[in-house]
Amino acid sequence: MSVISFTPTLLPISNKLKSLLNQTLCNYHTQAIQLNGQSAKRYTFNFRDTSYDAENGGFRPIEIAINKQSSDEWSVEYITEFAYFGNYYPELERSIDFDITNNCWFTSHSGWLSLKTNQQDANELYQLWERNFLAYVDMDAYNQIKVNC
Repeated sequence: MSVISFTPTLLPISNKLKSLLNQTLCNYHTQAIQLNGQSAKRYTFNFRDTSYDAENGGFRPIEIAINKQSSDEWSVEYITEFAYFGNYYPELERSIDFDITNNCWFTSHSGWLSLKTNQQDANELYQLWERNFLAYVDMDAYNQIKVNC
């Protein structure tokens, strides 16, 4: 699989993140083809720090989904960060969600907002989130990276 191209979005997704997704997908795709000849039109990337838990913290789990369009370009459907919430019985829940397909975004403190009517705030939060995420990837903070189709 060669370099894939992405459709534009309302969020300023960097070339570095697109390159990370491309490389991760290429590695997965090569293995999947060798094992069972499988190729898909939708992939979900899961980045995990397996030591992350409610008591000790760590690097929060991240899920990113992409979908192949009829133009052979790929679109980022969503980017979700999970965190533990609750005192006595903490549960892993959505903390930040950029739902690009539906043009909305979510934070645990403000709920769902429109990407179109809150573009500047969404872009600022997204850029901060992406810089941190890419720094964590560079630090090898995620010891489990999976791609599912």
